[in-house]
Amino acid sequence: MKAFRLALLTLFAACGVVPAADPPPLDLFRDKEVSEIFASIPVQESGRIKPLEGLAQVRLKSFRARETIWLTDSGEMDGKPLVDPVSKQPITKDGRKPVKLSAIEWMLMSWFRPDIGRTVPLFKVDNSSAISELGLPAKAKRDQYSFVEIEPARETLMSKMDEYRRLPAKQQVPEQRMIVQLAASFLDYEMMLGHFDFIRSPVGEKEEGLPDGLKKPVRLSESLNTLAKAVHTSGIPPMQIPWFRSFGKAGLGAMMSGNPEHMLRIFPPAAKSESDVWGGPGEIIFNVVNTDKDADAAQLAWLALYEDVYLALPDAAKFKTAASTLLTKIQTAAAERGEGRQVALERKYLRADYFFYAQWVFLAGFVMVALTWVSPGSRFERMVKLLAWALLATATALAVTGVVMRCIIMQRPPIATLFETILFIGASVALFGLIAEWITKRGLGLLIAAVGGTACMFLAIQFEASEATDTFQQLQAVLITDFWLSTHVPLINLGYAACMVAALISMIYFVQRLVGVVNKGSEEGRFLTRVAYGFIAAGLFLSLVGTVLGGIWANYSWGRFWGWDPKENGALMIVLMCLVILHARLGGYIREVGLHCCNLVLGCIVIFSWFAVNQLGVGLHAYGFTDGTWPKIYGYWISQGVLLVYGLVLAWTERSSRNRSKPPPLPETKMVAEGGGVVEPS
Repeated sequence: MKAFRLALLTLFAACGVVPAADPPPLDLFRDKEVSEIFASIPVQESGRIKPLEGLAQVRLKSFRARETIWLTDSGEMDGKPLVDPVSKQPITKDGRKPVKLSAIEWMLMSWFRPDIGRTVPLFKVDNSSAISELGLPAKAKRDQYSFVEIEPARETLMSKMDEYRRLPAKQQVPEQRMIVQLAASFLDYEMMLGHFDFIRSPVGEKEEGLPDGLKKPVRLSESLNTLAKAVHTSGIPPMQIPWFRSFGKAGLGAMMSGNPEHMLRIFPPAAKSESDVWGGPGEIIFNVVNTDKDADAAQLAWLALYEDVYLALPDAAKFKTAASTLLTKIQTAAAERGEGRQVALERKYLRADYFFYAQWVFLAGFVMVALTWVSPGSRFERMVKLLAWALLATATALAVTGVVMRCIIMQRPPIATLFETILFIGASVALFGLIAEWITKRGLGLLIAAVGGTACMFLAIQFEASEATDTFQQLQAVLITDFWLSTHVPLINLGYAACMVAALISMIYFVQRLVGVVNKGSEEGRFLTRVAYGFIAAGLFLSLVGTVLGGIWANYSWGRFWGWDPKENGALMIVLMCLVILHARLGGYIREVGLHCCNLVLGCIVIFSWFAVNQLGVGLHAYGFTDGTWPKIYGYWISQGVLLVYGLVLAWTERSSRNRSKPPPLPETKMVAEGGGVVEPS
């Protein structure tokens, strides 16, 4: 089935997709009731039940790295509004402004008004050279292109994709990677535009060679088995059957994705079925064609419900009724299987967008913290500090709420992916900062919460946009152990957070030394050192316990306690570095500046263990590889190297100063005792 589907994908030329004879107005799909119905529909993707709204957001994000889209001729909100191909009128809001669609509204537009969807600048292209290589006119270096702008080069695009995909990823130049990505996006959207072709035009316009006795117009819920039997008994290759090309293309559109993991699965199996895999219109069509087994009554009933939704157009009332009936049937079938319970909660999570708002509230809190430096000790400082407290507490609450909601939705502990570590560590750093501020009341904790929270939230959102995948991922079999996920993983990440707080304090220390706020031997410097020391101790405890628990888990799962895996080595390096700092401080080998220099090294080790080992692609902990991460890691290490050099210069200067200030040793003298003996000085 997979090979057959790929053959169809490469053989079918892009055909002009047209809407129904009487196309519905775009405003119907922007209707709040309609978007709510479709957004609430449960679907299964990659083994997980989620709302159709979530699937739409991921698809749109994969095409243009955003969750909304403007209907303009340039892809930006300042462009001219698009013109409806049917009404010939600009698509505007209030007769003036361009229309902005949410992800679910965009998906409905693509399904039911593909004539508009083809003209919307959708595909984000970061390298205009890739467009030029396809023989198309390029716009700006980074711009957005519509389906109709890419369509003339479809054959070239598919040919180059096939050529470049055979190259190892490391050997591909940026233009080649961009072409491969664009080709995959183009094919996926082509199938999305044709999603309802199996209802619009399941066998094309010509009736040549069709089996006798088919009702006209052809509805697959009534004729699928008859058509499949005609293919099986024809005795000729399917692609030579006159109507089969249209039939196969309609089946591909019904799948809505060339990736089996991401095809539309919207029909729950029967409550007593042993299968956990949901069905979909495309899968039903291709299963019947590729096997000798007819579609059963339940599958045809699902197809009929799906057909009813499309055939109700353009009557808005009938359309809403049919869509609501489909939603109710799916929800009921899912509930009978005990599935889809978290769909409503996930929709609330998606709408709330906790981490997006948390980043800006953290940033506002940072501004308030900075304002406290304007007039130390004044009434203004006290007022701004209270406001900073309120903002940072709110931002932390948003981040923690988002993490907790993810746990409830996934029914597992909070950390299973690299993305989730960023969220968890960001919330933990902010909490650590607020706790430190509650204890010390010196403003340092607020600064830690503001800087750490802002950085992690921005990083998480950038990571999510660059990956453009569902961040709610199913666990691998080896990870399905809630006890270890609830102990080892959070403790390790709390250790990361504590050590990064210590490193952040040392960065603050050196910046303050550089601008003259902290001087040698000052009270503020000693305060920063004490707080950093405390977080190093906390980081050691959390990392050590987490590492030991990880070894026990490894012994339980893999049959060995320690395997010198890169991730294990990273955790061990953190523990050893914390021990080095604490022992060197206790033994007097490092002083104030030396401790902060060592903290910078500790922060670099944490980044290595947290991110860099994932980029190596080796070991049993190889997860979360992200293209383009190495430059960011190197950037962080270089910045810490600069501060470290400055710290070493300070340490050398202070050591030289201490040596110069020491009094010279007294000369040795001999004393003569009363009895004439010589007494050496004591």
